Amino acid sequence: MQAEHLRLPASVFPFHFRLDRTLKFVAFGPALTRVIPNLAIGLQWQTLISQVRPSTAIENIWSSTPVMQARTLYVFRVLSNQLLLRGQVLCDETSDSLLFLGSPWLNDPAQLPAYGLSLNDFAVHDASTDLLQVIQDLKNSLQESREIANLFQKQRALLHNILNTAPDAIITSDAKGCVESFNPAAQAMFGWSEPEMLGKDVAILTASEYTSSHHEYLATASARAFSPHFNRRREVIARRRDNEEFPAEISLSSLQIGDEIHFTAIVRDISERKAQQMALTESRERELQLGHDIQQSLLFGTPRSLRGLEISAFTQPSQGIDGDFFDFFTLGEQCLDVFTGDVMGKGVVAAMIGAALKSQYNRSMAELLGANHGQAPDTDQIINSVHTRVTPKLQRLESFVTLIFARIDLLNNRISYINAGHPEGLIFTANGAIISLSGDFLPMGVDHREQYKSIDTPFLSGDFLLLFSDGVSEARNEHLELLGIEPVIDLVRRLISAAIPPAIILQKLRQLVDLHESSHRRSDDFTAIGIFRHNDNAPTSREFMRTMSVLTPLRQWLRNQISLDETQLAAIELAAVEVATNIIRHVAITLADTPFVVHLSELNELLWIDFYYVGDAFDSTQVPMPDFSGGREGGFGMYIIRHCVDDVQYSTPASDVNRIRLQIRRQTQAETAIN
Repeated sequence: MQAEHLRLPASVFPFHFRLDRTLKFVAFGPALTRVIPNLAIGLQWQTLISQVRPSTAIENIWSSTPVMQARTLYVFRVLSNQLLLRGQVLCDETSDSLLFLGSPWLNDPAQLPAYGLSLNDFAVHDASTDLLQVIQDLKNSLQESREIANLFQKQRALLHNILNTAPDAIITSDAKGCVESFNPAAQAMFGWSEPEMLGKDVAILTASEYTSSHHEYLATASARAFSPHFNRRREVIARRRDNEEFPAEISLSSLQIGDEIHFTAIVRDISERKAQQMALTESRERELQLGHDIQQSLLFGTPRSLRGLEISAFTQPSQGIDGDFFDFFTLGEQCLDVFTGDVMGKGVVAAMIGAALKSQYNRSMAELLGANHGQAPDTDQIINSVHTRVTPKLQRLESFVTLIFARIDLLNNRISYINAGHPEGLIFTANGAIISLSGDFLPMGVDHREQYKSIDTPFLSGDFLLLFSDGVSEARNEHLELLGIEPVIDLVRRLISAAIPPAIILQKLRQLVDLHESSHRRSDDFTAIGIFRHNDNAPTSREFMRTMSVLTPLRQWLRNQISLDETQLAAIELAAVEVATNIIRHVAITLADTPFVVHLSELNELLWIDFYYVGDAFDSTQVPMPDFSGGREGGFGMYIIRHCVDDVQYSTPASDVNRIRLQIRRQTQAETAIN
């Protein structure tokens, strides 16, 4: 009966196949080629199908009993389309082969077309094995469902624990912003309980000025909910139940369930962090201000007053404290030493080295004066003495200093200078020539064997000396291009031809560097010194910072410089203070730390007070006459100035450079008596 069963026609088992001892196909049913398109006699079975169950190898069936063969369910998977074939594998001793009797294992008739099959391709079989398999599958599904339910409960408990113990506020809401959950940290942070917040608009937790923008944000949030930048952290101003506002950091995420979108906000109170940052910032600012104040007193000397010279100096560090330095030393009434340099590096260390170098200059000068019996040492002696003392120390600190030391000798009309690796100084002569104060010497601190020797050059009336740091010529723009020296020369030459004071020239030079860098923030320390040599009719000049506190010093300075009767002097003071007030009030923010310049000149009975400043030009024609009835403001300052002096002139001698000239004619004794 067993052999007869194995010889049943293929139509009864249209999906059967037969394997020989080497597990190659030797026969198969007509329908099998539909589900295994590449099937052919002689192919190894494992190239087309794989065994899913049982776990024992198919070769073991040769040694199994017929009863075991009849009770063992085999499942194979077609490699090309993943279709499962299930049935029995029997050992046919007469043909020494294995016979698979089965059919595709499908659980839905709708799957048949995908494999090119129909119900007509199947033979009528006993369905008991199918029923058993269905029951077993159901039991497996139920077990998997119980495991999933247990896992879900564990995850829910874990999530609940996270929400309850999280130090940050965690708030969930729907797409309209209605609160759906409010964890304990949120309750403690905002002062609302969860039952009170459920269903409420989450916007009540934001500062009033954020409410409208929050609603606008939610209106478009659904479209942006899954963009890469949606859940980035940002700072907002949050609001507690008692309306106290505080800085908060929020991270927003989204979750889509079906057609609904829900949002989760993690909120952190950063009040303490902000307070610490503010305290740290204030501390740093105090330290920088202290360092700046110390630096101003240690590194930057005040330009000395020397008859015939108008001197101005300006510095702006790139990092609050820098290594640039300069100082001025007078040697009698006809000689001035100018000492300026740049220490490698920035910060406090560089500033201290600069201060030490200035101190060493004073020490060397004192020692050399003693050795020369009071005779001023020449520039070579001074610099080489400083070099001998400081170079070993600089080498230990792995630092060096570039510098220019220049002695202006008015009696002999010359400048004697030493340039130790510093940017070249420039002398703009009265006849339009340019003299470069360059040098081939190494910076101080590089080589202790270096010997410095001064160079002499003429310095006559009408000449202008410009010294500057590499923060000027080596300023870089966004393309890393250097400013260079040519734009500096072109600017200064034009300003000198317009008789602009040194302080104003330095301000325009600063603007040139700012414009090149496209930023008011220095990329390197900026230091510049301008010295103009006047002729015998030099005006008396002074710089005043653009703050209201200079009005009293301005008034006092005028009183000390001008000899007039009290009535005229009081009128001049009033007009000058009014002019200075207008200059101070209308200064651009980028020039708030720069001075305006006052020149005082006299010729016979005429007196001129010239105010120079950088800024927008003043059009006096646009100023209305004052309304003394009180119906309209404006015009009173101009009225006061015009009635206090004999003449007022407004001019713009160079681009953005303005001059206001007050002219006064001294009254004779007879006129004074009449008045």
